[in-house]
Amino acid sequence: MTRALFLIELAMLLRARFTWIIGALLCAALAWGAVNGQANADGQQATVERVKMHAAAKVLKQQAAVARYSRPADTVLPYWQDPSDAAGYMRYGLSAYALKPPSPLAGIAIGQSRLLPFYIKTDLDYVAPPAAAFDFINPRILSLGDFDLSFVLVYVLPLALIAIGASRLAAERDSGALRLMAAQLPSFRQLVMLKFGVAAIVCVPFTLVATVLALLVAGTPCWSMQAAGTMLLLGAALAGFTLFWVALTALVASRIGVVGSYLRLVSVWIGFTFFVPAAGALIIDMAYPAPSPLLILDDLRRANDFTPASRDTLFVAFARAEPAYAAAADRVGKVSYATKQIAVQQAVERQIEERAAAAARQNEAAAGRAAALRWLSPAMVFDTLLQQAAGSGVERHKRFLKRTGEYTDELRAFFWPRALAEAANPANACQGCAARLNFTDHDKIPRFQADRPLDGVAGSIGGAVGYLWVLACAVVLMLWSGRRFRV
Repeated sequence: MTRALFLIELAMLLRARFTWIIGALLCAALAWGAVNGQANADGQQATVERVKMHAAAKVLKQQAAVARYSRPADTVLPYWQDPSDAAGYMRYGLSAYALKPPSPLAGIAIGQSRLLPFYIKTDLDYVAPPAAAFDFINPRILSLGDFDLSFVLVYVLPLALIAIGASRLAAERDSGALRLMAAQLPSFRQLVMLKFGVAAIVCVPFTLVATVLALLVAGTPCWSMQAAGTMLLLGAALAGFTLFWVALTALVASRIGVVGSYLRLVSVWIGFTFFVPAAGALIIDMAYPAPSPLLILDDLRRANDFTPASRDTLFVAFARAEPAYAAAADRVGKVSYATKQIAVQQAVERQIEERAAAAARQNEAAAGRAAALRWLSPAMVFDTLLQQAAGSGVERHKRFLKRTGEYTDELRAFFWPRALAEAANPANACQGCAARLNFTDHDKIPRFQADRPLDGVAGSIGGAVGYLWVLACAVVLMLWSGRRFRV
């Protein structure tokens, strides 16, 4: 009898016009979201390639200029126009970029990638945080957020599952059909579990298949060898998230009528997707108020308030502290502005170091509390998981900014000793030439090594996948052990 009822219920669910309408709309939304996400990823990848070509072309142009200026000439180039002068080149000619290319799975979730920079032109005098003004796209377009695949899975999918599950179970209860069906089974609990099983068997595979098809339609390389492990974990997470909402729908709809079921389930959905994140953000803002960037900028303005005389004094003290560059202190009046800025830059960074470090500690503390509060909402956990898998989350961006700072230090270690050596020994390598030819190591300039977006992703999202399945199993157990079923 149980098997017969199961097959009948399965056939009724698959024959229902409402099921196919909801399924078709969900498939269309998934495909649309995947196409939007992949278009954003393709646009960013094209920008990254253009940046690489621009940087490489500029180096080739500068090398050609060095060869052209290496012949005798009547005039000598000013240092800021000389591509073979280390000080002038590092300040006025350097074109080096830190790049964060999109992940192969970037089409899954746009995340923060439209708000945070994915390429940064390095500046050896740059003190402010690298995440400065960044307009990859008009901010007005982002006022309502991005419609991507993750938006559909996190926000739209639960509503579709509620519409499919609650309408049938609660309507049958209101019409008395459940009473008739329950009379043919040992318990009403068994009937509810049977209906839940049918919904789960239909909804979970359908969601997985529809999501994969949407990614394939969008052209996302989701089944490449490097993405296979991450895709399997994403499939497990999506299955757990879907099972959670199917079980929750059965738990609520088996107790009350259609109207009450919709009201309660939508209220739960609003709570998980909007109220909990908003309340968490409010708590974080009150407990850890964000430090004003204006204070850092004010410190930076005061620290940079140098007169030419004070700049010279600072450089003399700096040069005399290093025996190899002490000769530059004796001819400070002839040392280039770019070289003097080396001493100024270090002094400025020392002055604002305390406030910048305090702001960083405040942000880290707020981020830690926000990560803890995120576990209160399965929607937030799932959304964060999708962003991490897509390489568009905040954590990857933090690592990118850290590597950008390290890359800037590498460039400083490369250029600063050369510029200071030029200041201490200003002789030209090519007498009578237009260029000084003291710096010809353009091919040895450090290059930024971009990360591999999928490395470590499996370990970072494994806990969230387990959380979603524990939550789903907990609701299923509540459904099985419930004692308030009413026919």
